[in-house]
Amino acid sequence: MRWTPALLATLLLVAWLVLGSAAGLAGLPLPALGNFFNPARGFWQNTGEGMRTEQLSFHLDNPVARGEIHFDERGVPHLIAGSLESACFLQGYANAYDRMWQMDISTRSTEGALAQVLGESMVERDLGQIHRGFRQMARLAVDTMREHFPADYAALQAYSDGINAYLDQLKPADYPIEYKLLGHTPLRWSPYRSALLMKGMSAGLSGRYEDAEATRTRAVLPAEQFRELFPERFPRDSPVVPDGRGVTSQLSLFPSIDLAPAAPPTWLSDDSTAYTLIPPDPDNGSNNWAVAPARTNTRAPLLANDPHLQLSFPSVWYEAQISFPGCNARGVGLAGAPGLMMGFNDYVAWGETNVGHDVTDWYRIDWVDTARTAYRLDGREVATVFITDTLRVKGEEDRIVRTPWTYFGPVPETEGPYAELAMRWRAQDEPGSAVRPRTSVMTFLKLMQARDYGDYVEALRGYVDPAQNFAFAARDGDVAIRPNGFFPLREPGEGRFIREGDSSRHNWRGVIPFTERPVHYNPARGYVSSANQVTTGPGYPYYYLGYFDEYRGRYINRVLEREPTMNQRKMKELQLDDYSLQAEELTPLLLARLDRTQLDADGRRLLRLLSEWDYRYGGDSRGATLFDRFYRRLYALTFDEFAPGSGMLRVENWRWNELLREEPNHEIFDIDSTAFRETAATLTQRVLDELLDELAGELPPTWATERDAHIDHLGKIPGFGSPLITTGGARSTPRVVDDNFGGSWRMVIELGAEPRGWGALPGGASGNPGSRYYDNGFEEWAEGRYHELTRWTKPVEPIGSWVFE
Repeated sequence: MRWTPALLATLLLVAWLVLGSAAGLAGLPLPALGNFFNPARGFWQNTGEGMRTEQLSFHLDNPVARGEIHFDERGVPHLIAGSLESACFLQGYANAYDRMWQMDISTRSTEGALAQVLGESMVERDLGQIHRGFRQMARLAVDTMREHFPADYAALQAYSDGINAYLDQLKPADYPIEYKLLGHTPLRWSPYRSALLMKGMSAGLSGRYEDAEATRTRAVLPAEQFRELFPERFPRDSPVVPDGRGVTSQLSLFPSIDLAPAAPPTWLSDDSTAYTLIPPDPDNGSNNWAVAPARTNTRAPLLANDPHLQLSFPSVWYEAQISFPGCNARGVGLAGAPGLMMGFNDYVAWGETNVGHDVTDWYRIDWVDTARTAYRLDGREVATVFITDTLRVKGEEDRIVRTPWTYFGPVPETEGPYAELAMRWRAQDEPGSAVRPRTSVMTFLKLMQARDYGDYVEALRGYVDPAQNFAFAARDGDVAIRPNGFFPLREPGEGRFIREGDSSRHNWRGVIPFTERPVHYNPARGYVSSANQVTTGPGYPYYYLGYFDEYRGRYINRVLEREPTMNQRKMKELQLDDYSLQAEELTPLLLARLDRTQLDADGRRLLRLLSEWDYRYGGDSRGATLFDRFYRRLYALTFDEFAPGSGMLRVENWRWNELLREEPNHEIFDIDSTAFRETAATLTQRVLDELLDELAGELPPTWATERDAHIDHLGKIPGFGSPLITTGGARSTPRVVDDNFGGSWRMVIELGAEPRGWGALPGGASGNPGSRYYDNGFEEWAEGRYHELTRWTKPVEPIGSWVFE
C-alpha cells in the first residue's frame, strides 16, 4: 500500500503528458489542457493589464515607427505622431495589442479560412466565402491600390508594419486567450488583410438582395396583385435628400463609365454570426443628423451619429485619438484598418449611416455545357475563367477550390434559388485613378484632416462601397449630408429580378457621376438627417432600389422639426429615445378591429394595457411586449402565403398598415388553409384570443425580459458576454436594442470655438476578457450615459505611455 501514492502520482503524470497535449478529447470542444493550464504560458497569463499601464520605450528599425501612445483612464489610446504614416503605424500597433484575435478571426471569416483553425465544421461556410470571390476581390483591391494609389498603399503598409511590429515581440505566453482555447497562432498582417476587412464590411452593409425571391413572387402572383402588394416606394416617407437638392441633370446626359467587373486575373460555434465582424442583417443601419447653428442653444453646429450593427465583445469599433501635423481627431475606427470612420477634429465632425441601395444583380447564364467551361454572350461562346484557391482544413489535407467567373462575376451557388447564376456586386469593382482620386481607405484619413465643406466633398470623391450617408458639420456653420458611393446606372426595374446574362448590354452602364449624387447642404429647415430611409424624393432622375427603414427617419425628422432649439442634451435624448412611430400608427388599427363586447375580464385587462400604452419600448414596459407579440403574429397570419421559407418576398410593414387601415376586407387577410373568409377584424380577434390563452390570466413579461438582449463574445464563447440589457429600445425606435444587435457607438459633437464630443461604446478598448477595459463601457452605454471625448495635445495623467524613438 505504501506504493499507492507514488503509483497514482505516476499515473497522473503519464495521463497529463499523454492527454494534456491533445485537443478535442472525446470529441469535446476542449483545448489542449496541458498548455491551457500551464502556469508559465497558459490562460493565467491573460489576467491583468499587461503593457497598457507601463512606461515603455521602443527602438524599432522602421522609419515610420516614431511617436507616442498614451492611454487614458478608460484605456483609450491617444496617438501622437509626426506624420500620417507614423500615425498609421502607431494605430496598427495599438490595434494589435488590443484586438489581434478579433482582427485575425474576422478576416479569416471573410476570406473563407475558418476551417484552418476550427476544423471540418467550417468547411461549407468557407466554401461559400471563397466561391463569392472575397479572396479575389481583396487581391484586386491591393493590386489596384499598389498601382494607382501609392499614398493609400503606403498608409496601409505602415499600418500593417505596426501590427507586425507588435507581433514580433509577442510571446506565446502572451497570446490572447482565444488563441489558447482554439490552438492556433496569430496571423501576420498585410494590406490584403485590411482589404478583406473592408470587403467583409461591404458584405454586411451592401450585400442584401432578393432577386430570386422577387422573380418567384412575380411568377406566382397576378401582375396586378404583385404591383399592389410590392410597390417600390413608400409615398409618405421623409427622404434623406428631398427633391430639388443637388441634382440638375437628366439621365440621358450622364456619361457612361465602363464598369464591367474586373476580369479575375458552442464555444466552437456554428452560429452564422460567430466570428463575423459585421454580419449581414436586414436592419443593419444607423441614425445620424446635424443641426445648423441657427437652431442650437450655443449657435454652434451639432452632429449626432449612432451606427446599428451586430453587438459583440470585443466591440466592432475601436476608440482612439489620432494626432499628427494637420490632424487632431477623435472617434472610432475598425480594428484592422487605419483611420477613424466617425469622429471630429478641430474644425469638422462626420459620421455615416447605411444607404441601403441594392447593388447586387444576378444573371441567368446560358451555359454551353454542364461543366460550365463556356457560356454564350453577345452571340458568341466565351470561355469561363476558373479561379483556383486553396481551402485548408485543420488536421486534413488541403483542398483545391475552383470558382467559375463570367463577364458579370462569379457563380457562387450550385444549389438553391441562385444556383448557376452569376453574381454582379458593387464590391467586385476596384476603379483606378482614371475614375477616382483615392480609395475608400484614404477617404477616412482625409476626413480626419478636413477643415471645411470643400475638404469633406473632396474626401468623398474616392469612396466606392458600401454606400453611406455621410453627415457633416463644420465649426464655420455648414451642415450637410451626402449619400455617397458608386451607384450603378440602371434603367427602371433593372436589378429587381433575375436578369438574362446572354448580352453585355444587360450589364450596368456606368455609375452616377459624383456631381450628380444627391446632397443636402445648409437646408432652409436647419438640419440634415438620415436613418436608412429612402435616399431621395420621387423627382430624382435616377432609378435605384433597395431596403429602406420606414419609421425611424420619419420620427427623427418630426422631432427635429418640432424642436426649435437643440442642445447636446437633447441630441443625446433623441439617440436614446425608445418611442416607436410604428406602434403609434399600428396600435389604433389593432384596437379598432377588436370586438370589445365579447371580452372577459382578462381580455379587458389586456385591451386596457395596450390602449394605455405610450408607444415606448421601455425596459419595464409590458405594453411593448404585448404590442410586439400582437403585431408579429397578426402579420404572419395576414401573409401566410409568404411565410419564411416559401421563397417569396416579404410585404413591407408600411404597406400592411395601409391595408389594415384602408382595406380591412382585402383578400390578403383570408387564410388559404381555412374554408372561412377571414378579414382584418377576424384575424385581429383571433390573435387576441390566442394571446389570452397563452398568458392564462397573467400579464406579459416586461419588454427587457421578452427581448432577452445580451452582447455575446465574437466567437460565442460562453462567459465572455454581457449580462441582460434591461434598458429600453427596439429595432423600430431611435434607440435600437435587440439581442446581439443595436447602437454600436453613440456620438454627439458640438462644434464651437473649442469642439467637444461625447460618446458611449458598448464595451471597452481591450479584447482581453481578463482586462478591466474589456467591457468597462457596457454599463455606461446600457444606462444611456456618455463620456467626454477628450483630445490631448500632451499626456494628461495617462495610466501608461509607449514612446517610439
